[in-house]
Amino acid sequence: MTTKKTAHLISHTHWDREWYMPYEHHHVLLIELMDKLLDTLDQDPEYRYFHLDGQTIIREDYLQVRPEQQERLDRYIREGRIHFGPWYVLQDEFLTSSEANLRNLLIGHRDARPLGVISKTGYFPDSFGNMGQAPQILQQADIHNAIFGRGVKPTGFNNAVVDADSYESPYSEMIWRSPDGSEVLGILFANWYCNGMEVPVDSEKARAYWDKNLEDAEKFASTPHLLFMNGCDHQPIQTDLPEALRTAAALYPDVEFIHSNFDDYIEAVTKDVPEHLATIEGELRSQHTDGWGTLVNTASARVYLKQLNQQGQTLLEKVAEPLAAMAHIAGVKDYPHHLLTHAWKMLMQNHPHDSICGCSVDEVHREMVTRFAKSRQLAEKLVSQSAQAIAESIRVQSTEAWGEEAVLFTVFNTSGWNRNGIIEMDLIVDKAFFPEGPNPQALAQKVEKDALAAYQLIDSDGHVYSAEIKDLGAHFGYELPKDRFRQPYMARQVRVTFQAVDVPSLGYKTYALISVQEQTEIAEMPYTSDVIEVQGMMMENGQLRVTVEENGTATIEDKVSGAIYRG
Repeated sequence: MTTKKTAHLISHTHWDREWYMPYEHHHVLLIELMDKLLDTLDQDPEYRYFHLDGQTIIREDYLQVRPEQQERLDRYIREGRIHFGPWYVLQDEFLTSSEANLRNLLIGHRDARPLGVISKTGYFPDSFGNMGQAPQILQQADIHNAIFGRGVKPTGFNNAVVDADSYESPYSEMIWRSPDGSEVLGILFANWYCNGMEVPVDSEKARAYWDKNLEDAEKFASTPHLLFMNGCDHQPIQTDLPEALRTAAALYPDVEFIHSNFDDYIEAVTKDVPEHLATIEGELRSQHTDGWGTLVNTASARVYLKQLNQQGQTLLEKVAEPLAAMAHIAGVKDYPHHLLTHAWKMLMQNHPHDSICGCSVDEVHREMVTRFAKSRQLAEKLVSQSAQAIAESIRVQSTEAWGEEAVLFTVFNTSGWNRNGIIEMDLIVDKAFFPEGPNPQALAQKVEKDALAAYQLIDSDGHVYSAEIKDLGAHFGYELPKDRFRQPYMARQVRVTFQAVDVPSLGYKTYALISVQEQTEIAEMPYTSDVIEVQGMMMENGQLRVTVEENGTATIEDKVSGAIYRG
């Protein structure tokens, strides 16, 4: 007695926001697709489900143009006819940071929270390989499965996997295990995520179609439940699918054809899956995937994109968010959740696999540079606001070594350890607001008329630091008070370069630039081997003194041994 097969057809479209066309070209097609989907769900109750490609940004992109459709779209999501989430975008997991991968999942869940429903399908249809800790991350998000297209080779139902490597499985179903031991049910698109697209309604064409596709699916499936993905990249929905399924059911009475969804399909597979599934551990990077290579070496494509992405991630993770947390804990500024989320979203719009991997048309990557800049600008503004709020709350009145005319500034360390390092700061030593003079030129002359004072750099303990102080002349600027119109000014600026020493972890150190005439008795900061002093054509630290001679050669003196190396 044979077990009746069930063919689960899951309607979807794999939606690369940008790839072989620029974003807005794809955007127009997305609007058309979503309009047609909503009309079909309205008109045909037999068209039961649609999988929205695992990324909540599709809803965001659609409602950007069609906000009047929000109630209609959200109703179908709540009813479970449109399956939504769990990611914000379908990223490349290796070119984005660990934190970015987590934020992607968190923001996807946050976007779905007002709707009260989110897909719990660990969806990785087209990632160029998968990160080893995905099962651990998914389990923590209450997701117990992973559906993916690359990185593992299925060897077929009757092929024993005795000497197979860690990237092979006899079935399209397997156990995927993270390094910490977390496991999920892994399901590979062994016949890719378009093996159920464009199902024929005509009986003759349908028999040829299903003879091949049923055999291909049965070759790899470990259960009677066969997965057919009804869609492909940017594919419009198949509006006559219910009729095509009736044709298939008439042709194959031993197979149950259903318009399904991932929740129902995974539940059915889980009940019937055999105990002897292969266990695949860690990263899924195999190139032997029956023609669907993992697309390696994308890190070397358009390297400038990877550099901009790293800068953006670092600024958010290592600077903006720690400073915002410090300001909030200090009680001087509310934590800007909404603005940081906006900055993360702007950054993650560059994280889809065809974007960050650098494999799209030039227009796509030019737009990415603008997105990186916008995310960075927002992060920089938040950094400035947090740092200013903290600096303004620091008590400096008790620092005896600082006179009333001292120019103060604070250096922040957002790492988890004390740090030394070269600091370069542009400081205002004199300022005149526009109402104080007849015109900007006159104000510039006013602030530049006096010779620059002799300055010394000290910290709050009175230690003196060797510093290079460069006159930058007059510069235009403006203040943005919270209670008045912007206040333009001309300012005399200097650039201070020095070696900061032992700035506390997750903390700060405040310094003062004081004129020599105002200084009180202060203690000389002892040299350490990495404190650098620069004077003219000579620079030195605790171990070496290097002088650049007039002929361009360098003379190096070893201050420990006394040896001198010329030329």
